[in-house]
Amino acid sequence: MRQLNYIKVFIFLSVVTVVTVGLYYVAADWLDQPYFRFLIWNLFLGWIPFVFSYIAYGLSYVRWRAASWLAVACALMWLLFFPNSSYIVTDLVHLTARSSRYYVGSGLDYRYWYDLIVVLMFVWTGLLLGFLSMYQLQEVIYRKIGSVASWVFVLAGCALGSYGVLLGRVYRLNSWDALTNRDTLINLMVESVSRPSLAFCLFFGIFILTIYATLYYLINTRSAIEK
Repeated sequence: MRQLNYIKVFIFLSVVTVVTVGLYYVAADWLDQPYFRFLIWNLFLGWIPFVFSYIAYGLSYVRWRAASWLAVACALMWLLFFPNSSYIVTDLVHLTARSSRYYVGSGLDYRYWYDLIVVLMFVWTGLLLGFLSMYQLQEVIYRKIGSVASWVFVLAGCALGSYGVLLGRVYRLNSWDALTNRDTLINLMVESVSRPSLAFCLFFGIFILTIYATLYYLINTRSAIEK
């Protein structure tokens, strides 16, 4: 498993985020379409799991017993907020909700394509944040426990991440509800046990896993070629 320079990764993600947010403001000011401002907040939430994984990764190199417990705590917080990084994918629904604004005569208005590009930039940035946050923690587990355990972690993360997206999009729960509103969380988790929910988690989990495996393969194939 290739080790990445996470300082460079952090800088890269920061630049991509600035470009993404800048693109939104260009479209919003130039075309007078501020509708997707909420995506900035969603992207901020997508940064939270990366920050926790970044801290956990750094703590994994500290030779101090308490550092290990802090790393585990950061990993648990990562899991709580990890669904936010891929939740942005479901924001594509807002293009459908605004579809009546996009049709002019028999074709699509140019504003549709600008909005589509803006939303896709946020989606891509969120997926990158999710991938790299999971990659950091997989690298820690790979180094501490081994390859099999690291991939068990990835599979579990994708499964729980997809379930978190379900709770967020369908049942309108937030990550912090697990800390502040546990009774509602438990009731909705019980309510969410159904065939449609299982299908959603299965499809979305495979979607996240496929993207992760693709980027993982590209990174590590390049590493093998360089050797």
